[in-house]
Amino acid sequence: MASEAPNKAWQRALTTLSALALFATIITALYWARTVFIPVTMAIFLAFILSPLVLWLRRLGLGKAPTVILAVALAGVVVLGVIGVVTWQLTELTMTLPEQVGTIKAKLESAKQVLGTGGDNRYEKMFDELAGTIAPVAKPDDGKTVVVESKNNPWLSRAPEYLSPAAEVFGQAAFSLVLAIFILWKRDDIRNRFIRLIGDTRLTTATKAVDDASRRISRYLLMQLLINSVFGVLIAAAMFFIGVKYALLWGVVASLMRYIPYLGTWLGLLPAVLVTIAFTDGWWQPLTVIAVYGVLELICNNILEPKLYGKSMGLSEVAQLIAAAFWAFLWGPIGLILSGPLTVVLLVLGKYVSGLHFFEILLGDEPVLGLDVRFYQRLTARDQDEAWDLIRDELKTRPRTDVFDSIIIPALSFAKRDSEQNDLATEDLARMLLMVDEIVDDAAEPEAKIAAQTPGEVPQTEKVRVLVIPAKDASDEIAGNMLSSLMDDKIWEVDVSPVAQLTSEVMQRAETFQPAVIVICTLPPGGLAHTRYVCKRIAKQFPKARIVVGRCGASADAPEAASLLTEAGASHIANNLADTVHHLNTWSAVLDTQQKVAVKVKEAKTIGTTTAQVITV
Repeated sequence: MASEAPNKAWQRALTTLSALALFATIITALYWARTVFIPVTMAIFLAFILSPLVLWLRRLGLGKAPTVILAVALAGVVVLGVIGVVTWQLTELTMTLPEQVGTIKAKLESAKQVLGTGGDNRYEKMFDELAGTIAPVAKPDDGKTVVVESKNNPWLSRAPEYLSPAAEVFGQAAFSLVLAIFILWKRDDIRNRFIRLIGDTRLTTATKAVDDASRRISRYLLMQLLINSVFGVLIAAAMFFIGVKYALLWGVVASLMRYIPYLGTWLGLLPAVLVTIAFTDGWWQPLTVIAVYGVLELICNNILEPKLYGKSMGLSEVAQLIAAAFWAFLWGPIGLILSGPLTVVLLVLGKYVSGLHFFEILLGDEPVLGLDVRFYQRLTARDQDEAWDLIRDELKTRPRTDVFDSIIIPALSFAKRDSEQNDLATEDLARMLLMVDEIVDDAAEPEAKIAAQTPGEVPQTEKVRVLVIPAKDASDEIAGNMLSSLMDDKIWEVDVSPVAQLTSEVMQRAETFQPAVIVICTLPPGGLAHTRYVCKRIAKQFPKARIVVGRCGASADAPEAASLLTEAGASHIANNLADTVHHLNTWSAVLDTQQKVAVKVKEAKTIGTTTAQVITV
């Protein structure tokens, strides 16, 4: 046994090292082979986007080949049209921008006046340097300057520098379109191969997972394209009516930049504002452009996206920003634009492929820890304020009994387990239980206790006495305090015995209190043997008392434990606080009915009426 631990540690270290090596290899391949991976990724996303269109055309009665070719042709026309518009607008912008030097200098002078002047003013120096950079002052010619002019056309000499990247872009775009055709054409075959790869032994589950994942990704990408396109069209239309030059260019830029999560809209706003500053004399147009972007972004975020996206993909905001930086580093601007869809794909794969489940943990926005674990983790960190905030937030929407049973009781069980395994020091356990006790007291204050009677019924004149006995330790006492806080003080007179008392002292306390019900509170793990012992002592000394064992949080050994405790004299075994309270309230109602019947019988005997007649009435 001693040699197994080093072997397991060695295996974990080897697995970790292998995973890191594999991760580094994949990142290196994505970076150095980006010329191949970028068009392949574009083709896959294009296939996802066009898949609904292809299916719709197929429903109209068109054949497989015509639908695929028609859908890809439409996509190609749109892409070429966008590229043509951007090229035309950029060409005009580069030709007319140098003519606006005077306007730019005037804006800089105006800004300098607003910020103040003075010999030591740093802003004035900054604006002077900017003005000098935009329109440098020519130095006087001393007659010694020699200018050598080339006979060759400078544009032609630099043509290869422009044509080579353009040819690469067009080549990748053409490859993406052709590959998208084949992906759509062989869609069923690719799906079947992927199902065989990930789910050879679980064919049904793998088929459902692949179909659902492909449907989710396709819908998300299509809706994202639709929203971003609508955003770009609205920006272009608004720019045109405002009178901003190159409105189509700013619409395309806004549409593309919106693929960048959270920051894309404002990054796309920056060049548009700078150009309006350069081409207009006043400041109203740049401010109007900023307002238009802000209003449209609010509309898209709060109206269009919730309606069209439907159920959120569950992406974490931090994960999206980190993914944007990661893909931008690997693939540049294209990676920045594709970061959102790529992150969605990884998240969906993490949900359906067991080997990639870590993606769901890293990228998802759903809590990876349950409320009980989060509460216990905050207690472990000695953060009572955040632990109480968690309980208080849950109490706003859930009953107090449910919060106690689902969060605090499991946390107490975690503490007992860790203490028994020596993972939690004794002083840390004591401090943690003190924090929980204070949180329980705070949680018990604002909510009124629920009565057992039905509305309109007259409450009992005499309260039912209940003695709550912690079985073994302080966590059992806290469970008893929670139970006491949930019981209506108009019906019950509850006395919680301190855990420090010995069993003989508890018996003496019960002899003095004379309870009708005795509740023994115990929390697993452990405590079953001592609970049986206490139950036997009580059953022997108080045979008329009703004994209820609240073994809160028990599940694994519940049937066996219930049988042992019933043999020891328990009348009812509850596995949570809700069951305990419900049983006591039900028994109280029965007891109240029996008392009322007894009173009527006694009155009937007094006036000479038979018991049967009274009960019949």
